Amino acid sequence: MSNWPDWFQEALRQRFYQLELASEQNASNLSENEHSFTQIEQLKGNQTEDIQHLLSEWEEAIGYQLSQDKQSIYMEGVHDGIQLILPVMHSTNIR
Repeated sequence: MSNWPDWFQEALRQRFYQLELASEQNASNLSENEHSFTQIEQLKGNQTEDIQHLLSEWEEAIGYQLSQDKQSIYMEGVHDGIQLILPVMHSTNIR
């Protein structure tokens, strides 16, 4: 990356640092969610069919929310990438 301007390299470092912190927090949340799913499965095994069905629906809703969260994180990464690339492409076209 020695051809990149210093300000750009620093901006990348700072952004990756922010993303690393967010990723660590998300990993912690995902670990807690996986633990919750394990507990739900154990709980479902000891319940009536109606309760098992309700717990399955709840589990499905949480799974959907997790997938939405992951999609949001992915789209944020795409947005960040575009914001980093466009100024560089624009400055290259000017030269």
